[in-house]
Amino acid sequence: MWYLEIKHFCPRTPVILVGCQLDLRYADLEAVNRARRPLSRPIKPGDILPPESGREVAKELGIPYYETSVFDQFGIKDIFDNAIRAALISRRHLQFWKSHLRKVQKPLLQAPFLPPKAPPPLIKIPECPAKNRDGPRQLLESPLCADVMFTIQEHIHLFAHRIYLSTSSSKFYDLFQMDFSDESQCLVVTARHGRDQLMRTLSLDTEEDVTVLPNLSPCSLRASKSDGTLKMMSFSGMHRRTKLSLASWSKAFHSIHKENVINPITGAPALMTVVKMDHSIHHGPFSAVLRFLYTGELDEKEKDLMKIAQIAEILEVFDLRMMVENIMNNEGFMNQEITKAFHVRKANRIKECLAKNNFTDVVFRLDDGTINAHKPLLISSCDWMAALFGGSFMESANDEVSFPNTSRVCMQAVLEYLYTNQLSPMADLDPMELIALANRLCLPRLIALTEQYAASELVKASKEGQDIDGEVLTYLELAQFHNANQLAAWCLHHICTHYNRICANYRKEIKSKSLENQEYFEKHRWPPVWYLKEEDHYQRVKKEREKEDVVLNKHHSRWRWCFWSTSPAVA
Repeated sequence: MWYLEIKHFCPRTPVILVGCQLDLRYADLEAVNRARRPLSRPIKPGDILPPESGREVAKELGIPYYETSVFDQFGIKDIFDNAIRAALISRRHLQFWKSHLRKVQKPLLQAPFLPPKAPPPLIKIPECPAKNRDGPRQLLESPLCADVMFTIQEHIHLFAHRIYLSTSSSKFYDLFQMDFSDESQCLVVTARHGRDQLMRTLSLDTEEDVTVLPNLSPCSLRASKSDGTLKMMSFSGMHRRTKLSLASWSKAFHSIHKENVINPITGAPALMTVVKMDHSIHHGPFSAVLRFLYTGELDEKEKDLMKIAQIAEILEVFDLRMMVENIMNNEGFMNQEITKAFHVRKANRIKECLAKNNFTDVVFRLDDGTINAHKPLLISSCDWMAALFGGSFMESANDEVSFPNTSRVCMQAVLEYLYTNQLSPMADLDPMELIALANRLCLPRLIALTEQYAASELVKASKEGQDIDGEVLTYLELAQFHNANQLAAWCLHHICTHYNRICANYRKEIKSKSLENQEYFEKHRWPPVWYLKEEDHYQRVKKEREKEDVVLNKHHSRWRWCFWSTSPAVA
């Protein structure tokens, strides 16, 4: 548009053609348009000119062509250097007698710009779902699959779950580990020790001296603070059961026995552990203690803080006692750290119970074996499990659930995540199998954690010199099928940034991918197609110019020495 006017008014002025904003060729145009002014015209993909268009215009006008990008600091020095060369060459035609202008080279070729590799996408881990935070509280309020019933003041019944109580209080762990069946009636005498009470809350494996009378089967009971004996009381009749007197073992409990109780949620009878509390335990403070054992939190507006502290002291729940003291001393802000430490210890105890199969109430049948689990923990942390065990499904009334196409290692990883909200890497763990199972169970956070684990393992193997291209190609469509979108994006990035190598080694696998994936490969491959074409053109023109320079140098050397060469006759 401007060339004719320039040649009319400035006929002897050299001209070069410059293509600006080279970075738009590989930039995200949506992000660029969002950053532009509101009223500016958006940039469309059709507005970005390929290098061939610039060369064609430059060839028509007979002028050199260069490209530049201020954003990438590319080509700026080339433009000014070659503009100076063009001006000096133009002056050389007018002032041919100046010898220093003869050494000026004509405008040089510009090497094509190789766009930088796109950084690998970051795998983001979503926040812990509200179900995991509020699940224990909701489970206590609506005790589905309850296996413990507390009797308070002879007529008040509170339902709870052994796994929650045992992993939060060592006193309850001792209580529910007692063996009070008809076949094993025993007398246990516990000795008093001067050991620090706090150590009992830090481990489930505290060992103290227990004296068992001869010829009697030992009870699974660790030592307590109280001295005395545990008395067995047998009842005859149709509902024969054995009741264990706990009055001498702990001030909080009166007796414990097994009994078929109607579940308040489902209305179905279930065998539960019935614990009769001492008359000094009241409903309100004990309910607050149960809420703490489930959630690790204590409401500062709670009434009867002194009674709560007394019950916490009797049950050896020292974290709760410390929280009550902080609230009474107007230092409630310190309770957050106590809650964090409580959950860490609870998670470790839950792992221990899972490893030892303590308090399990459901069995998962898998392809390579079985694994025991705890319904309350599953219900409070997974909506899918809550619907399975709380709905009108056949599995809700059974103690066995089948999981086809699932390995024991994979289910172990899922259970540890549901129990602790963390993914623990294991040997022989297949990430894609775990992603498939997490997708079936509707656990997006577990999917994200597994995606992060799979990507980190692939990067680690790549740094060690292993070939991961085939594994990435296998992961791609499996991840897309099982809603592992972040891992799929990571695989697409790896394939695109190593496209030439992968195409050379896995051509059939690349062609077998879906059309959408192949289109994505062609659009985002690195180096891009336009760069490869520009590189070929640059190398071709460079060789042609080198040949021209060789011929020109030969011509100048002959002209320079033509008068100094001696003829054979003269010689």
